Amino acid sequence: MDLKRLRILRELSDRGTVGATAEAMEVTPSAVSQQLKTLQDELGVVLVEKSGRGVRLTEAGRAMAAAAADVSTAMARAEATIDTYRRGWQTHVKAAFFPSAAEMFLPGLLHRVKAVEGLRFEACFEDPGVAGFAALAADYDIVLAHSVDGPDVFARQGLVVVPLLNEPLDVAVPAGHVLAAKPSLTAGDVVGFPWMGVPEGFPFDTVLRQIEVQAGSPAVRAQLFPDLRVLEALVSAGHGLSLLPRYTALGNQERGFVLRPLLGVTARRSIVALARPDVAARTTIAQVLSMLEAEAAAIDAAGLSDR
Repeated sequence: MDLKRLRILRELSDRGTVGATAEAMEVTPSAVSQQLKTLQDELGVVLVEKSGRGVRLTEAGRAMAAAAADVSTAMARAEATIDTYRRGWQTHVKAAFFPSAAEMFLPGLLHRVKAVEGLRFEACFEDPGVAGFAALAADYDIVLAHSVDGPDVFARQGLVVVPLLNEPLDVAVPAGHVLAAKPSLTAGDVVGFPWMGVPEGFPFDTVLRQIEVQAGSPAVRAQLFPDLRVLEALVSAGHGLSLLPRYTALGNQERGFVLRPLLGVTARRSIVALARPDVAARTTIAQVLSMLEAEAAAIDAAGLSDR
C-alpha cells in the first residue's frame, strides 16, 4: 500500500469532500479521485461511494482511514526517535487560539518558546462554537479549545487532548449594583436581571441555560455578543449581568464591574490543547504542549492567589 494514498483517504475522512482534500494535499480533485480508485483496486474493496453530489466513505473506507491515522502516528513516532539523534526539529509550529486563550497563554508561552533556538511559533485567531474546534486540527499543529462540558467532549474526536485549565465562570455585576454587595450569587438571584450574553452555540450560553433551569424562569438576553471585552464594557456601563471567565476578567475589574461566584450551577470551562495523534507525537509539538501545560499551571496558581 502506498502511504500517500493512505494519507489521501485519511484526509478525505477528516475533511469530508474531495475538493477540500485536494486543497489540503495541493493536488487536483481528479488526482485525489484517481489515487482513491487505485487504492481501492489494490485492496479489492470499495472504500468510497457516491452520496448526493459528493462522496462518502464506506464502512471499509472508515476502517482504512482509521488504520491510515495509526500508520501516520507510528511514522511520526519513528521520526521523533530520530529527532533525538539528529536534532531535526520542526521549525515552524502553527497554533489556533480563541481570544481569551490568547490573552491568557500567549504572553508567557512566547517567552518559553524563545528559549528553543530556531523555533518559530505562529499564533492564529479562531473562535468557532464547541463543535468546530476539532475540525481545526486538520489545519493547525495545536488547537486551543474550551467547553463547559469538560474535556471528554473533545476526546471522542480521535484527537490527543491535553487538559490545561478548569477556569471558573463568575457573574460579572456592575459596580454599585444591588447584587455587588453579596459575596456569592445563586440562579434565583441573577435570572431576573438583563443579561449580556453570547450567541447560541458558544459555551457560556450553556451555563446561562443551566441558570434558567435552576431558577425555573427564563433569562432576559438583552444583548448577545461573542467578545468578552465588549461584554465587560456593557456590564461596566450598567446594562446588565454577564458570565465571564475568572482568570481573564480578574485584572479588568477596575473597568467598573465586580465578579461574584455562582453557587448551585456548574459554572466553569475546560480549556484544552488538541492535536492529531501523529502531530502530537512529533518532538517539537510535544515540547510546545509541555510549555502550554507549564503556562497553565502558572496561570492557575496566579488566579488562585488573586481570589
